[in-house]
Amino acid sequence: MYKLVVPFFVFALFFGFTASAQEVMPQQMEVQEDFPEEDIKKFVDVNLQVMPIQEKYQSKMMESIEESGMTVERFEALSMAQQNGDIREASEDPEELAAYNKAGQEIMQIQSEMQNEVVGHISESDLGPEKFQQIYMAYTQSEKVRAKIDKMMADAIED
Repeated sequence: MYKLVVPFFVFALFFGFTASAQEVMPQQMEVQEDFPEEDIKKFVDVNLQVMPIQEKYQSKMMESIEESGMTVERFEALSMAQQNGDIREASEDPEELAAYNKAGQEIMQIQSEMQNEVVGHISESDLGPEKFQQIYMAYTQSEKVRAKIDKMMADAIED
C-alpha cells in the first residue's frame, strides 16, 4: 500500500508543537543529551502507542485524496510544486486544481484531528508533553540521542 509523505514516527506531528518552542528557545542553547534511560523508554513507548493512531489518520487522508478524484502520487506532486511556488506550472487544469484544493483542505482538517488525538495521548502518558518535547528536540538536534532512540525503536518493533 502506498504511504503518504507522512513520517511514520510521531515526531513530525510536532512541527507546530515544537515550532513555538523553538521561537522561545534561542538556537544557541545546549541540547540536553543526558535523559534518564526510563524517560527515553517512555518516549519510545509513547511513539509506539501513537503509531496506530497515525496509521488510522493516514488511511483517512489517502481516502480523502482518492475521493477527490486524484491519486495520492498526483496530490503529492502538486503539493511539492505548491511548496516550490510553481503549482501553476505543475497543472493548468482548473478542475484538477480545485480537486487538489478541496483535498488539501480535508487533509489539513484530518491532520489537525490527528495532532489533537496524539497530543492528548502524550498529555495523558507518564512522560507528559513537556518532557516529550524536550526529548523530541534532542532527537532532532543530537546525533547521540537520535541514534539511541532509533535503536530502541528498531529493537521494540522487532520484538
